[in-house]
Amino acid sequence: MSGLIYRDIITQIRRSFLGNIIPDILFFLMFLILLGKYKFSPLSIVLLYLPTQTSIIPITLKEADSSYKGRMLSMTFPFSKRELVLSRYLSCCLYQLYGIGVMILFLALHFLIYRTYSPAVYLGIFAGGLLISLFMTLINVMVSFVGNINISTIFYIVFVLLAAAAYILYLFLDIDPLDLLILPLPLLWGIAVGIVAVTGIISYSVSMKAFARSCR
Repeated sequence: MSGLIYRDIITQIRRSFLGNIIPDILFFLMFLILLGKYKFSPLSIVLLYLPTQTSIIPITLKEADSSYKGRMLSMTFPFSKRELVLSRYLSCCLYQLYGIGVMILFLALHFLIYRTYSPAVYLGIFAGGLLISLFMTLINVMVSFVGNINISTIFYIVFVLLAAAAYILYLFLDIDPLDLLILPLPLLWGIAVGIVAVTGIISYSVSMKAFARSCR
């Protein structure tokens, strides 16, 4: 199954990773140097930009499957349907290591230079970015198995717009969406982790059924 994971990662690198490096570097420097003194700088890149960038890999792989008949070719490999689906999830989640590395580097440099927040808050921002990335990735993988490229792209755009709306409420209208929930912070974190875990289970189950149906 490792071969399937390597194939997906190499496909992602060849199709879009190299093209994303330059924008990632530019946004990294912009939010760190030009906008680093503002409180929204780490929030923007860690909670919005990086999650949307790294979670798009399922759509890229879906396009590759459609262009090169990758899924049909995979069905000829000596792997079970479970391994084929699981490898896609693992490859997409492993790709998040790139985003995690960028998050850690940015937050560490931002803390050393500006110290806008306490270390605990920086850790919370990192955890939030990680959960958002995983959630978006799990949903996008499921949608890539269930729907076509257009549906996957539309869903991705809708989710980004919702995230951007919450971002605008927090930064420009001084409304924290979390305040609307009126729940203790530890409970909110527990709920967030639970949502991601349940999403992963449901996403994998739905993807398995959709893939099995497509193989008939």
